[in-house]
Amino acid sequence: MTAQIIAISIFVVLFIVGTIRRIHLGAAALAAAVCVGLFVASETVADVLGGFPVSLMLLLLGVTYLISIAKTNGTLDLVVTRAVALAGSRTWLIPWVLFAISTLIASLGNPLAAMVTIPIALVLAGKNGLDPVVTGLAAINGSLAGCFAPTSLYGILTVQIAKDSGASINPILQFVYTLAVVIVLQFAVQFVFGRRRRGAGAASTGAQRITIGAGVAKDNAEYDDIVGSQTEAVRLMQRAEERVRLSAEQWWTAIALLVLIVGVIGTSLIGIELDLGTFALALAVILNLVFPARVAEAVKGIDWPTILLVGGIVTYVGVLQRLGAVDSIADWIAGIGVPLLAVFAICVFGGLVSAFASTTALIAVLIPLAVPLVELGGLPAGGVIMALAISSTLVDSSPFSTSGAIMVASSSDADRPRVTKALLRWGMSMVVVGPVITVLTLVVPGM
Repeated sequence: MTAQIIAISIFVVLFIVGTIRRIHLGAAALAAAVCVGLFVASETVADVLGGFPVSLMLLLLGVTYLISIAKTNGTLDLVVTRAVALAGSRTWLIPWVLFAISTLIASLGNPLAAMVTIPIALVLAGKNGLDPVVTGLAAINGSLAGCFAPTSLYGILTVQIAKDSGASINPILQFVYTLAVVIVLQFAVQFVFGRRRRGAGAASTGAQRITIGAGVAKDNAEYDDIVGSQTEAVRLMQRAEERVRLSAEQWWTAIALLVLIVGVIGTSLIGIELDLGTFALALAVILNLVFPARVAEAVKGIDWPTILLVGGIVTYVGVLQRLGAVDSIADWIAGIGVPLLAVFAICVFGGLVSAFASTTALIAVLIPLAVPLVELGGLPAGGVIMALAISSTLVDSSPFSTSGAIMVASSSDADRPRVTKALLRWGMSMVVVGPVITVLTLVVPGM
């Protein structure tokens, strides 16, 4: 029991330090996993590294490599600019166009790639007399829906980690469910905040601002993300009115992305298990062979930080599992007496922590904790895991998360206090609203 307490304590310290200080949590967790494995769990280095999720890494590598190609050759830019132009003078449609763009971009790999739409949302709000809270949250909510697509980060994580834990999740069902929930939440956003309209041009061009509100950006890396997304948003808005033709490279890249999406959905519907990572990697390599000019730039765009983050966290969780620490925590939580209440408590805890810490890392930690609870309480494994993952993600609109910070930073001086307050209310309400919705609709029906 002493070894379990030591291992869990080190893990908690890692999360606290990683949140406060600018260190890479994945690298720290990987190093800590080796140390704990050697000196606490009496394992060999081979035993510890045997828990490194190679298949999951290949998934993330293949998908982010293909998306990086689409980004470097301008294919994603054209998708965004043409979609923005579709709204035209129909101002009521603008939030939903932004929602759709963010969903599409996030579904293609990394949810953070969709954050470029947030400054655009605030620009369009100012030009069309819309409430910036509504348009900004439309962009954020769209990214939250898209991130659970079978081809995106959280969708990949939940399905693969659940599979490694002995549970099964239908990736298409998970995406459709999340999309439906977030659409309902976006309607709620428009009801709560959308009654406030202003004259066109009242807001400043938020995408041209790079001033960060005090205490909003958590570290220099997040500051760089915010400035970069705002600069890119200015460029995309300038191109939105241009009529640009797709080059041969962009056409083939768009076809490759379509093949990826259709391949994943089609094989899932006919019951064939497609190796998504290998498939995406093959498409990326073919594109690079045919169009080699941007190979080096595309490789740099692979999401190596997330790959290392997931690898380190999952490896450490593997050490905790072999020590019996995960089962001990689950037994302690199950001591609440009512398994359903225990699951709800974990969902609330996940949402609260995720509002201030890494959602990706938290998902990798919570899913293994949920499996023993499923066995103890006779709960539906897929429903519990989906509830945990989605509850931990819906809070990403808080002003303390990257997406929320970008929205606050892109607001005008006059709007920033209200935007911050609105995001704080909305994001923190999701700590409870998310678990209530997901537990009632995903867990209770399967009991």
